[in-house]
Amino acid sequence: MARYEAIESRRWFNRKTGATASIYGSTPYISAADKPNWSIKTVGYTVRDNQTGTIGTGRTPVATPPEAQAIADKLNAKANA
Repeated sequence: MARYEAIESRRWFNRKTGATASIYGSTPYISAADKPNWSIKTVGYTVRDNQTGTIGTGRTPVATPPEAQAIADKLNAKANA
């Protein structure tokens, strides 16, 4: 398995307010009544470091899987050098 791999970048999204939240923290809804307002949406593509479990590159997610794969390939080449 490669150290870096391209994955979907996902966020919680509130359809009523437009608010967003990370999927890696606690759930963003505060009650059972608020839960239906939230869903998880794909907002682009990013990279996961399979060695450390880190998600993302510190930049805005890219638009397409090939762009994310190019970043992963570059990071893998650097890690294997």
